[in-house]
Amino acid sequence: MAVTKNSTKNTGYAKFKPGSYFFVAPYGTDLPTDNTTELDEAFKNMGFMGDGGFVFSNSSSTNTGRDANGDAIATSSGEIEKTMQCVFRELKADGLKVVYGSENVTDANGVLTVHDKGPSSEVYSGVIEALLADGRKDRKVIPQMVPNQLGSETMSYTELVGKDMTFSVLLDGELGDYYVDYIDSTETTKG
Repeated sequence: MAVTKNSTKNTGYAKFKPGSYFFVAPYGTDLPTDNTTELDEAFKNMGFMGDGGFVFSNSSSTNTGRDANGDAIATSSGEIEKTMQCVFRELKADGLKVVYGSENVTDANGVLTVHDKGPSSEVYSGVIEALLADGRKDRKVIPQMVPNQLGSETMSYTELVGKDMTFSVLLDGELGDYYVDYIDSTETTKG
């Protein structure tokens, strides 16, 4: 039996690509299939995000079948729900359109106007560009996501203004994935 030892090369903190790291495009835009290809020009940079980064939550349930005695005799997968939460720190049109909907945000004559009618129901694709501590690339592709919950917004002199948003991450019917990660490997080399 082959034994592979633990390696700290496979651990690390996530930092984000300098200059831009969270991109959103309308659902249906061509998605990257690696971590080096340039993104389709439909992907827009969302600007600075909150220092909490991106939080990916997962919940699932199991259905248990029981016999007449109440003993568990079978199980099957139940519901699955995945979300991604982040805070938009940069108040600019592209990001605010994702949060509030394209039709609710205008930027004209030097004024950015935002009509808060709750979260947008538009469907998007997302890409997060991260760098692990040793410089390895980690590109997370989110094929299908929908803004579903606006969180708190604080306005004070002690905290940066930001729009807290939770996205529902949907199972993509075409790809069959919730997420696809493209991470530089420490165990194989590029061919």
